[in-house]
Amino acid sequence: MLIMVIIGRSKFGQNNRISLVEGLPDTLNLQIGDYVEFYIENGELIIRKETKKYNGFDFEGEEIHKRLLEMEKSLTNDAEDEHIDPELREKKAREQYLKDKAEREKNKKN
Repeated sequence: MLIMVIIGRSKFGQNNRISLVEGLPDTLNLQIGDYVEFYIENGELIIRKETKKYNGFDFEGEEIHKRLLEMEKSLTNDAEDEHIDPELREKKAREQYLKDKAEREKNKKN
């Protein structure tokens, strides 16, 4: 069974631009000037970093793939929390909310 995990959303802006979800540039090891490739597969849009091949081997692509699988697993584990005790689930959600709120306040001051 194929499960797609949403990692965020981005608003389409001027000059046909979208921003990548926070953390994704690091996960993809993107540097300014790197190229990003766009593919369509079975009606779904796929975005990949263009990586250098070494005698046909894509070592960087393999590392990126592993990091993306780890990200997917951590997000899937969060979804599995839906099956735990409702009070514990609410406690975890409130802790995350307060952490996010503190981060927003910190960013306002900067």
